[in-house]
Amino acid sequence: MNRPVEDIPAQVTVCSRLNAGTDELWGSVASAEGVNYEMGPWLRFLVPEGIDLLGEAASGRVLSLKLRGPLGLPLGHYPLQLKRLDEGSGFLEQTWMFPFLLWQHERTIEPDGNGSAITDRLGWRWRATFLDPLARLGVRAFFRHRHRRLRARFTSSRTIGSD
Repeated sequence: MNRPVEDIPAQVTVCSRLNAGTDELWGSVASAEGVNYEMGPWLRFLVPEGIDLLGEAASGRVLSLKLRGPLGLPLGHYPLQLKRLDEGSGFLEQTWMFPFLLWQHERTIEPDGNGSAITDRLGWRWRATFLDPLARLGVRAFFRHRHRRLRARFTSSRTIGSD
């Protein structure tokens, strides 16, 4: 079922400047290999052979990706669906997944001097709002980890913003 985009405010934002052009950076972050590199070693998506990860997810179809944790521990399925795909510069993901009623991940890539700035804005809607401070800590830590991995891959010098 293709649900309409909902307005969910960002609760966590992480931004880094990378020493890579937007095309090079997009080539990495738009691929299953690139996403798995960012999330490693904590999480990994198993993407069926021949699937264009972002293209298929932006088609309106929900991709049911197998999710693995450390040591290959099965963590179930991740129902990936993109609401917007701006080829080369970003996407908006809104996914209905446990424990959230709705999870939102918006990523943008913009030219920044001789490199690029990549920004992740994360938000969610759920019944356990009293746990938002704890959720923010976990989500922020995980996306800072992802940005450290990106900076290592693209030999960048710094995080330029995080709330």
